[in-house]
Amino acid sequence: MSDSKKNNTWVIDENLSYYDESNDFGVNKLVKGPPIVNDNPYERRSLECRINLARRLFRVGTLPDYESVVEVENPYSIDPAESYRFTLAGLNPKTKMTILKL
Repeated sequence: MSDSKKNNTWVIDENLSYYDESNDFGVNKLVKGPPIVNDNPYERRSLECRINLARRLFRVGTLPDYESVVEVENPYSIDPAESYRFTLAGLNPKTKMTILKL
């Protein structure tokens, strides 16, 4: 989410969000493999997120082999001059997230 909107905008309103149960949040352009959809919310999955503001890149891929990859539908929604915040949210109370590397 852009830093300038952090206090007055929902994260999903910027269309720069990835949500693995829907395609309506901006990061939904399938570039490789089957859609990344989590039919089983209790399944252990590993995803990698790559962000490069200068190249207007926001990409999510399945690990370990990048079988499926999605990226931002409209790269021009990323402004390289803007400051952004990276956020994670688990909608299911049993969701566990581990950040391995920044």
